[in-house]
Amino acid sequence: MTTTEKVFIENKHTLGHYALKNVNSKNAFQNPMKSAHSIELRSDDIVVDIGAYVGEYALFASRFAKRVDAYEASPTTFEVLNMNSRENTRMYNLAVVGDDSTQVELFMSKGIGATNSIVKSDRKDSFVIVDAIRYEDAVKDASVVKIDVEGAEYSYNIIQPNLRAVILEFHPMTGFDFKKAANYMIEELRDHGFEPTIPIPQFKNGWDTNSAFIRK
Repeated sequence: MTTTEKVFIENKHTLGHYALKNVNSKNAFQNPMKSAHSIELRSDDIVVDIGAYVGEYALFASRFAKRVDAYEASPTTFEVLNMNSRENTRMYNLAVVGDDSTQVELFMSKGIGATNSIVKSDRKDSFVIVDAIRYEDAVKDASVVKIDVEGAEYSYNIIQPNLRAVILEFHPMTGFDFKKAANYMIEELRDHGFEPTIPIPQFKNGWDTNSAFIRK
């Protein structure tokens, strides 16, 4: 039974885009993108959106940046992302990984698939095999990267010499000290000259997980 539908929604950040809506919900899911908006984009920026979902940030960034490369692993979600393609966007149906794997398991969540992940959890039983690209290769031309990958972020070597800004959502994990890993990553960013543009997450609740940094 189909539980989702594709709908076109008005959105001030994207100027309108196709989204996925649960058939039992009144509205389609929309990301507030507070952390993303804290990074001012330049006309010469090349932005990479990892875990693009339907492309909200990619579409927002495409209004200001030279080019946006959007990576979305889920074949179903990628169909919607591709519907949102614009002249200066490039869409890739690939998982971004922290090693040399060329294919990985993508564990599927229920509903609109916003939490699909290459990291298995107790709430995700089914999976599909998807093609993959190494993180360093995905961001090799980027000046700005946005990462929202439901736990896979802890496997990335996030800091790259070409990056001037990083937008990163940390995700709580079971059976893993994610707070320790997240705080280590935050300190690494700061040690490499990145300063936060929004308050550093304290992980007091499920919404206190977003971060954004710019290299000074």
